[in-house]
Formats: sequence, C-alpha cells, structure tokens
Amino acid sequence: MGEPLLVKALILMAASALAVALLRRMGLPAILGYFAAGLAIGPHGLDLVAPDQATRFLAELGLIFLMFTGGLEFSLPAMLAGRGDVFGAGALQVGLTTAAAGAIAALFGAGPTAAVLTGGAVAMSSTAVVVKQLSDQGELGSPAGRLTVGMLLFQDLASLPFLVMVGAYAGGPDADPLAVARQVALGGVALVAAAVIGRPLFRGALAWVAESRSAELLLLAVLLLALGAAWAAGLAGLAAPLGAFMAGMLVGESDLRHHAEDEIRPFRDVLMGLFFVTIGMGLDLGVAASQPLAVLAWLAAFLFVKPAIVLLVARVRRWPGEEGLRVALAFANGGEFGLLLMTQALAAGLLRATLAGPVLLALVASMGLAPVVMPLWPFIARRVRGLAPSRAPIAVAESAHDLADHVILCGCGRIGRPVAAALEASGLAYVALEKDFVRYRQARGQGLKVLFADASRLGVLTAAGLARSRLLVLTFDTARETSRILDWAKAEAPRAHRLASASDEASAAELVAQGAEVVFPENLAAGLGLADQALLLCGLDRRAAARLVTKLRAQLNPELARSGGL
Repeated sequence: MGEPLLVKALILMAASALAVALLRRMGLPAILGYFAAGLAIGPHGLDLVAPDQATRFLAELGLIFLMFTGGLEFSLPAMLAGRGDVFGAGALQVGLTTAAAGAIAALFGAGPTAAVLTGGAVAMSSTAVVVKQLSDQGELGSPAGRLTVGMLLFQDLASLPFLVMVGAYAGGPDADPLAVARQVALGGVALVAAAVIGRPLFRGALAWVAESRSAELLLLAVLLLALGAAWAAGLAGLAAPLGAFMAGMLVGESDLRHHAEDEIRPFRDVLMGLFFVTIGMGLDLGVAASQPLAVLAWLAAFLFVKPAIVLLVARVRRWPGEEGLRVALAFANGGEFGLLLMTQALAAGLLRATLAGPVLLALVASMGLAPVVMPLWPFIARRVRGLAPSRAPIAVAESAHDLADHVILCGCGRIGRPVAAALEASGLAYVALEKDFVRYRQARGQGLKVLFADASRLGVLTAAGLARSRLLVLTFDTARETSRILDWAKAEAPRAHRLASASDEASAAELVAQGAEVVFPENLAAGLGLADQALLLCGLDRRAAARLVTKLRAQLNPELARSGGL
C-alpha cells in the first residue's frame, strides 16, 4: 500500500532538488525550480507522477503552512504606522489592478465571479521574490523598499476577502449574493473574534508551552495551532487556509513569533514546495502554442499594466518619481497568493481551464522575470523624461552646499555612529548618510547630524559634495553598493581618501582591490580595541600601547600596510 506513495515522494523530492539546484546556480528563485520539477514529471511532461488524492492533500497542507507563515509575517502595528501609504496606496493598487485584470478576463469570456477572482489573483505580487531581490540590491531599508513592503503587507490582507469569496461560491457561480455577503461578513467577524478572544487565549497557551522549555512540545503546539485553526475555519464555512492565516497572525503578535517560525519552517518549506510542484504539474506549455495571444496578454498585464497602475498610484500619493518607478517595477510580477487564488478557484469550478491556463503560465513567467525587471530602474530612469527627482538629493545639497574639504560618512549604523560621534566631537565638517529609517532615527536620537538618504546613489553623493570632500568613509560592505561608491569616488574625487569597514579579512582584500585605501575588518578592529584596553589596564602607558597595537595591526592585516593606511 505504501510503496507507490513512497516512490512518488522520492520522484517528487529528487526532481525538486535537481531543478532547484540548477535554477539557483542560474540566480533564479527556488520557486521556479519547483514549477519546473512539476512540469517535468507531471502529465504534460514525462508523466512520471499524476496528481491524485495524496498529492492534493500534501498540497493542501502546503497551503495551510504558507498562509500560517504569512500570518506570522503580518504586522498590524507596522501597517498602522504607515497607514497612509499602506492602506491608501495598497487599496488603490489592489482595487485598480483587480478592475483592469478583471476587464481583460471579461474580454476572454469570463463571467463576473471568474473575472473578479482572476483580477484579484493578478493584483497580488510575490512577497518572497520581491523582498529577497530588494535585499540583494541593498534597497530593503530605502524609502522605495519600505513603501514596497508596506503594500505587500496590504496585499496579504487583501487576499483574505478573495479566499472568502472562493469558499462562498464553491457551490457554484450562481450562489445567492446575500449568502456570499453573509460569508464575507462571517470572515470579518472571525477576524475580529480571533483578535479579541483568541489573542489572550493563544498567548497564554504558548507562554505555558514556552515555560516547559521543550522544543518538541513547542513544535507540536505550533502544528496543532495551524492545523486546528484551518479545521475550525472549514467547519465555519470558510477556506481552511484563511483559518491558518488568522492563527499565524495571532502568534505573530506574541513574543514567540520567531520561535514558532523557526520550528515550522522545515514543514513549510517542504510542503509549500510540494504545493508549487503540484501547480507545475498542472502547467501545460501547449497552452502557449494553442493560446499564444492570451498568454502574451496576461504577461503584458503583469509586466506593463500592473507597473502602470502603481505609477498612477504614486502620482496620486505624490511620491517622488524615482521612488514611484522603483516600487512600480517591484510589482511587475505575480505571487504566491495569486497562485493560491487561481488554484482554489479552479478546484472549486469557478474558473475554466481555458482561462486559468494562460494566466498561470504568465504568472509563473513573471515571477521568473522579477530578478531581471527590478534592477532596470536606473536604465529606465535615464530614458524617461520628466521623471520627478527624489527629495533626498535636494535635502543633502542644502546641508552640504557650503562645505569643502569635509568627510562623507556612508552609513550611520552600529559602526558609523561612533565615527560620526568622533567627527562631531572633533569639530570636523562632515555629512553622514543613512538609508535605513530605524538606524537613521537611532543616530538622530544620539544627537548626530545624519541625513536620511541612500549613499549608493550618485545623485546623493554628488549633492553631498563628493568632488569637494577630503575623506570618504564606508561603514557597510555590501558588495554591489560598495563597488559602485568606490568607482564613483575614484572618478569624481581622485584626491579624497577612501576608508572602509569590512566584515572579515577576505572582504577587506576585495575592498582594497576595488580602490579603498584603508580597510578595517570588524573583527580585527574590535579585537585590537580590546587589546589596547587590556594593555592600558595592565599598566602600559598610552603611547606604548598604541605602538604595540599599530604593529599588531600591520602584522594581522598586511593589506592595510600595503594600502598605506598605517
């Protein structure tokens, strides 16, 4: 009895591992590997595994854990803190995109229910892919990055009414509108009840589990919570993944959020991967040959219509043109919740395969193109006339317009703040730039004159008086950003010294090769600082201790000696 299932599991795991490994080496998201694996072994590929009740059950578990972890990442305080951009911009983006994509679906013969669900699926973007790409580009803490993450949070919330709608219309597209309204109202009541009643109950139970100091008990409690909430939602007539989302949201507001996430991550990754594999099994590349115009139309909806709508939203919200363009390109893709909506609606009989097939192909293709599309903003910005400039360079220019022979400090975090404090105490003229809002607020709270701006942009460095500066200090070692800044500094300010911080000796050597004159690895700087204090406490005078520390610095990091920084 178990052997066929075991064979299927082995085939699924082997195909997934091979496809993910190949695509990751190409720099593409792992999720595309799962799609490729499903396509290869499914009915439209080698036909090694066919979707059946067992694989559908595993996919359903994947959906539950996907929604549960989505709830863990959902932060109501974060949404309320940026409610103008999150709720205002998010609601406009989801509403307008749903309407536009729904109109396209209607042109392809979809009824009202199918059009709305298809529009909702197209409106969602991939949180996993977009956030990872923003992190790789070093833009997660930038103004555009914060706006993007806020709108992604709203999309997570906006997917819930669509899921409720799928459950309400599961009996057929001709359901009573009053019954649908009651179902939506029931979903809203369930959310409020979970927030008011379930929060103290869940927190108390999890606190009791945490006090037991048993990792096994915590894992069992989290699994029971996710699956139990999904089961309860099903009993209430709601979609099971909706219950898992509400449970994750409650846990996410507690102190055990990170523990729960760590415990459930292996289950989520494996089962969510199987969910994506089952979607890949349902992908039919023959649709691209039989309905090429439909596939191209939906791909254009993801790559052009969605960004155009975000640009319109940016204009309404009066965002700087450059930031609006960055956010728009970040949303030129489909997402996990869009896949969830499409597959749930298809399984419920609310979508025809002839409509869902092209949408799913275009959605998957757009997710694969996201790492290519998002970094294109500088190329597009140079060719778009009338793009409103960011306010950051203007503010920097106003602060640095009368400075010359000054220091430019790139980054004012845990390493940059002591540097800024030393410059402040010495009375030297400097401009400190920090793009992460939290670190910016911390530096301002310490009385440091730091500006909220991204030092990895040439316009910001130019406004800070790069050509007139005497010293450029880099306190972060993100490879792409650092290389860019050093190249600009060598070209625009060849007489200015270039001082950098590195995470380790290997990174220090790379920074020296890129043009940094003096590089301090963080571990070496901390160790030598402790050594200096140890020598002083043991009775050596300051001059002797400094001489020994300088000698040790040259011995432990020859790159510094060769760079002329000693």
